[in-house]
Amino acid sequence: MTRASTIIKAIRAKRDRIHSLDLGDGDPLANAPADPSLLFTLEEIAILVKPLMGVDAPRDEGGRLLEVRPKGHWFEFEVAKKFGYHYPPGAGLFPDLRHQLLEVKHHTGKSVTIDFGHHHPGSEEVIEGRWNEKVQARVCDIRYLIALAPPPSHKVSVIVLATGTEINSIFGVSPTKTIKYQLGISNQWREAYAGQILVSGQVFSL
Repeated sequence: MTRASTIIKAIRAKRDRIHSLDLGDGDPLANAPADPSLLFTLEEIAILVKPLMGVDAPRDEGGRLLEVRPKGHWFEFEVAKKFGYHYPPGAGLFPDLRHQLLEVKHHTGKSVTIDFGHHHPGSEEVIEGRWNEKVQARVCDIRYLIALAPPPSHKVSVIVLATGTEINSIFGVSPTKTIKYQLGISNQWREAYAGQILVSGQVFSL
């Protein structure tokens, strides 16, 4: 069995299980505590979200881009559906898809400044919350999916997948904050990687 077929087999097994579990009664599975046996690897996530490359940002009836929060929540659900979830994750959670320890960022600005809120991606602090009592995930363990959809098309042109530790190592996030921890990505960097998915800092191909 080739490496590619092995990865595809693992993806299908996890996605089928998620698909089945999320049809049950109760809260959306995406909000549930992480299940290590159902965590997709970053490579598996890259394969699952590849169809989102080039997807348009959502707009209102007047053709204007949605505000940041509803636009971000829309993209989170688009990602969740690729994983096999039926119901959208709750808005305003950290990380966005708790069941996958995945934080999702969708950016449509001309200049790229990614907000990390009050959680520095390189922090080794354990995330407080009942949902994390068993796994004890640290902020730096959270996986990030950053989708860049610059003007004028506002279509996703670059996808970055990395853990918090890797984000801090690759880009360097200031250890101090004003209101939020922020990361600036240059237009030159974005243009250099147009059309690519980066996993842990490397261009992904399979």
